[in-house]
Amino acid sequence: MPRNRTPTIPPGVVIRMAQTGPEIEAANRLVYQNYVEDGFWEPDEAQLETNRYLHSPDRVAWIAVRDGEVLGTLSIIRDNQQGLPSDTAQPALMGRLRAAGEKLAEVSCLATRRSRAAPQIVLWLMAWGLQYCFYNEGLDRLVASCKPQHADFYESVLCFSKLSAPIYYEYSHAVGYLISLQLLEAHRLLATRYPVDPASGTSLYRFLLVDPHPALQFPAAGLLRRARVNPRPVAAGPHRDAVPTASAEVRVA
Repeated sequence: MPRNRTPTIPPGVVIRMAQTGPEIEAANRLVYQNYVEDGFWEPDEAQLETNRYLHSPDRVAWIAVRDGEVLGTLSIIRDNQQGLPSDTAQPALMGRLRAAGEKLAEVSCLATRRSRAAPQIVLWLMAWGLQYCFYNEGLDRLVASCKPQHADFYESVLCFSKLSAPIYYEYSHAVGYLISLQLLEAHRLLATRYPVDPASGTSLYRFLLVDPHPALQFPAAGLLRRARVNPRPVAAGPHRDAVPTASAEVRVA
């Protein structure tokens, strides 16, 4: 898949928030299966009940679903008094991020059914998550802890930055990086990395952070924390997206 093209989505798949207990249970089981296969967790299903992040009231889980079958899932955990997963291995760095006064959340629980469509589903899950976090949650910064090859993907495709050297994470039994993305800055970084195609008027930036799509189903617009924008390419000169600035943030009732 060319880097600056909107990925295709398998027919019938929609991306939306997990809405019922069975959907959340199916998402959690998919996380468990992926994490055991990848060596992050021990093969002990008790973790489905005892993992405090899976059951945190500050977790938001969304799913790729078709005909009731969960094909993929991704979550954020909003910052809270009990802390985030990355606090266990990176307390100093996490403390410095909080000291900046930004509204944080941690990306977690990415899992998909193993299939040829999995890479496309991952990008659709990311698009839902980035747009939801920016517009609906009004978050300032996302963090994640992931193994080196995943950190490279987040850095090269989604413009996350590595904040640490590799370090061992007891939580996932793996060596990984702490990575981060400032969401307002992400508009500039992604718009620069993925300029608009003059022929189609699309770009991976617009797919990830700007454009609506029937397959991306978000909560009601009245719950937005930031106003949605739909920038258009500048008429003169190179095609370039206008990107939000700090003054573009609008609180709505």
